[in-house]
Amino acid sequence: MVDRARRWAARWLLPWRCTLCGAAGLPDLDLCAACHADLPWNTSACPGCARPMPEGASDWRCGSCLAHPPAWDAAFSALRYALPVDTLIQQLKFQGRLARARLLGDLMAATLTSSRRTPWPEALIPVPLHPARLRERGFNQARELALRLARLPGVRLRDDLARRTRATPPQVGLTAAARARNLRGAFAVDGAPPDHVALIDDVLTTGGTLTALSLALRAAGASRIEVWTVARSAPDPQETR
Repeated sequence: MVDRARRWAARWLLPWRCTLCGAAGLPDLDLCAACHADLPWNTSACPGCARPMPEGASDWRCGSCLAHPPAWDAAFSALRYALPVDTLIQQLKFQGRLARARLLGDLMAATLTSSRRTPWPEALIPVPLHPARLRERGFNQARELALRLARLPGVRLRDDLARRTRATPPQVGLTAAARARNLRGAFAVDGAPPDHVALIDDVLTTGGTLTALSLALRAAGASRIEVWTVARSAPDPQETR
């Protein structure tokens, strides 16, 4: 009761402010209504890889997914990787501004809640960092996002299932083929995962990391794998899966 009263008082004394323009924020969100509406929402996307599609075409898989089906079963990205979303993600990953995970995770959760028509996964698995990278960064941005998403109905955070076994070089600037070679055998799964899981990460580009983790989970027994990310970044036209 006391905690509830404190939260109520804080909302009046310290109202939410938009992190982008400084105007009054929406309830429990660091964004105002105008900036929220102006975000690059990924409203029409391929259900297989979350690639942006023309309006009305999101019931069909894109040509890339038809030609080269991904290692997972479905993908969701709430936003496109464009301003100001790219800046917010970079501030989270490289500047340690963990409040950005709260904002971005809540945007993902709200979009999923309003659009989902299928059963929720049993477990959320954040893409793990190698222990050396985790020590260097001090946090795993995928886990920070998953902590917000774990409040969805019936889902559990399971950051104990998968681990990164090799410290791979950074993926930025690599082609899809190079990323795949870079990540081969990079993940291990401890124990049997639930049948239905969702992998959590910040950005989906070529999908190399998520492919490697999906293959490891599939080999361990997962039967339905979804990929949930904050944003979808369009891969270079010369890249292939």
